[in-house]
Amino acid sequence: MTTSDDRLARLTTDPVLREEADTLQAMVSLYCQHHHGTSDQRCPQCEAFLNYALKRLACCPYGAQKPVCAKCRIHCYRQAEKDLARNIMRWSGPRLTFTHPMLTLKHLVKSFTVTPPQKPKNRNQGK
Repeated sequence: MTTSDDRLARLTTDPVLREEADTLQAMVSLYCQHHHGTSDQRCPQCEAFLNYALKRLACCPYGAQKPVCAKCRIHCYRQAEKDLARNIMRWSGPRLTFTHPMLTLKHLVKSFTVTPPQKPKNRNQGK
């Protein structure tokens, strides 16, 4: 198993990251269904974005203390993906209330209660 696979495994073993991944998948699917006319599968562009976003989530240095993306102190997405993520979340967020009410409620509570930790120091500094 490679380091990349180890990190992606965090999305299934860490309950906080698993919930973030579930929310992200639901938002992307909802967005893709409406904007690209898909039914039960995502289009290739949305699937590529979701894979990118899940890899970034798996590598998050905050881990279980991860804040919601809007409050995060680290900008881990490239600009194009950041813009797409913003569009997807703005469109899907309010609509997710009707399709996944518990995910939405948990995300809202987290956005109001979790204070983003300080940006982690670079572990390689001073070497």
